[in-house]
Amino acid sequence: MQLTCKTMTIQEKCNKLNKDIHNRHFLNNYLSTTIGDYERTFTSLDLIEDSQDAIEEFENIPETSIQSRTTLYIYGVLQSMYCQQDGLFHLYRTIKNKDIKNVYELFKLYQFNIQIREVRDDIAGHPADRRGKEFYFIAKGTNSKYIFSYAGYAPHFRNVDVDLKQFINEQNIFAMTVLDEVEKTIAQQIQIHKSKFNSMKLTDIVDNLNYPIQLIYRGIFNNHPLAGTGLQEIKTKLTKLKTELNKRYYNKYPDSITDIFRLQDHVLNKIENWILTKTLERNLDAEIFMDSFDHQLNELVDILKEIDEEFETAK
Repeated sequence: MQLTCKTMTIQEKCNKLNKDIHNRHFLNNYLSTTIGDYERTFTSLDLIEDSQDAIEEFENIPETSIQSRTTLYIYGVLQSMYCQQDGLFHLYRTIKNKDIKNVYELFKLYQFNIQIREVRDDIAGHPADRRGKEFYFIAKGTNSKYIFSYAGYAPHFRNVDVDLKQFINEQNIFAMTVLDEVEKTIAQQIQIHKSKFNSMKLTDIVDNLNYPIQLIYRGIFNNHPLAGTGLQEIKTKLTKLKTELNKRYYNKYPDSITDIFRLQDHVLNKIENWILTKTLERNLDAEIFMDSFDHQLNELVDILKEIDEEFETAK
């Protein structure tokens, strides 16, 4: 039995991209660094998807339901296509190329038919005064669902025949091409970010904490004088770990790690106070706190292993 690959619809592609932009590496390190980029991206995706729904609603109307002369459907589908073009432009500019100046540059880049936008501006944008010197009207005769004509003075009289079916097909190809390019860019940016850190394992930072931890335990059990040294070494390594995590997650690392750090910081502050006040020896609370610290460290190492494996994929 031969299996066929189902082509993704524009709506499905928008839904996938909406998930892609919320990838924590892309969202935190690229999309959230400039005010407005995140909001513009997801609203552009909504606009593209909603416009596609409207276009397809028009396509699904039976031809027998169309009046012999109609303008409402013409205005509606052209406006939907126009809005979708705007959504594609703002999405592309935000994620792919911030230097692109307007929608017509995007059209040129992908050799898209600018007449689709021009027809909308002629008859559904500013028909009575286009550019201050052009004037248009839809022909008064009958028209079919997809075929109609309009005319105007620019300043010489011109007549334009329009095939909406062709316009829709061309725009579908254009929209999917732009969405595919945006999808590739997001994936590339994620890989670029990961590749910056795949040579350094976070677990290496905390792998050798056993010795300084033992120094604190020895301070609890027999008043070892290097308990303070062990404490400072642990704090130094955890500070380095937090710095490295911030680089990877743009100061927004996972909540699970934040909770572990919160508990560990509390334990270390308590241990530091007992060292300073010379009350660490035979301190049952200190022993219980360090037991909690060990437990939190084991959980932290497991999470760090997962993060290291995630960043390994960029090699």
